[in-house]
Amino acid sequence: MKTISFVIPVYQEQDNLVLMYEALQNMMTGQSDQYDWDVIFVNDGSPDGSGEILEELSQKESRCRVIELSRNFGKEIALSAGVDYASGDAVIFLDADLQHPPDRITDMLRCWEDGYEVVEMVRAYTVGEPWLRRLGSTLFYKILKLISSTDILAKTTDFRLLDRKVVQALRRVEERQRMFRGIVDWLGFRKVRLDFEAPARQYGTPVYSYGKLLNLALNSFISYSSLPLKLIGVLGIGITVISGLVLFWMTAVTLIADEYWNITPVAFIVVSNLVLTGVTLSALGLMSLYLSKIYSEVQNRPLYTIRRTINIDESHSFSGLK
Repeated sequence: MKTISFVIPVYQEQDNLVLMYEALQNMMTGQSDQYDWDVIFVNDGSPDGSGEILEELSQKESRCRVIELSRNFGKEIALSAGVDYASGDAVIFLDADLQHPPDRITDMLRCWEDGYEVVEMVRAYTVGEPWLRRLGSTLFYKILKLISSTDILAKTTDFRLLDRKVVQALRRVEERQRMFRGIVDWLGFRKVRLDFEAPARQYGTPVYSYGKLLNLALNSFISYSSLPLKLIGVLGIGITVISGLVLFWMTAVTLIADEYWNITPVAFIVVSNLVLTGVTLSALGLMSLYLSKIYSEVQNRPLYTIRRTINIDESHSFSGLK
């Protein structure tokens, strides 16, 4: 019998955890003749009562497994921790807020049985999504598609199924500033995409703030393209050429014309220098992002640290990144 592992990152989701487990339990009951299953909740340093609820749930349900990280490392790292401990023939990743509907898992499993190694769920619509978040998401994917050679489709989510061989390949990825869905897309493998409609959250509020989303966007742009550096170089050359032409024109006006349009050559030089300074500072700022990423990679710190685990078989874990 094949085994399905569910990986669910948890941060301030105390009101949704039991509902999520029960939804998975109800859905998998109808698949009991085909699949065994377990659920790995990765508690990413939740300051609410999520830890206590998961401990109580895991004591009642042997299928419920818990990884409790020592602090909040962020969703991308929490997903990676789940990858390291998942032992299923296929691994399905969901958010804990029930906006990744468990009733679509049957379709995902069907695609997997048909031979697909990656089943990506594409969010067609989110009930109650703020317009600013929707606009930001649209712009993010348009820019990422423009500058990256990796095929990352707009509205894709972390709601996806990975075959065991994809999980094993994912475990060998060592970069620390990571975008989970981007890495999976970069790996390749045989892939299919399904649409889904995300329902409104029943409890709680989204914990992915606009600041965290902006940080994820910057990391994604830097991780999957060197085009920003090239654009800055081209822009610098362009500004230099334009400034040179302006200075040449000023010189010609000084030698030939009788008037300066009440603008002195010094004013032109000052403005040109300000423009060049702005371009230089922009280039330095962008390069500092790349350098900070390199610095983070060479520090060789563990990707995450674990405070404790519950119902986890350590013999099934992948110890390369802990």
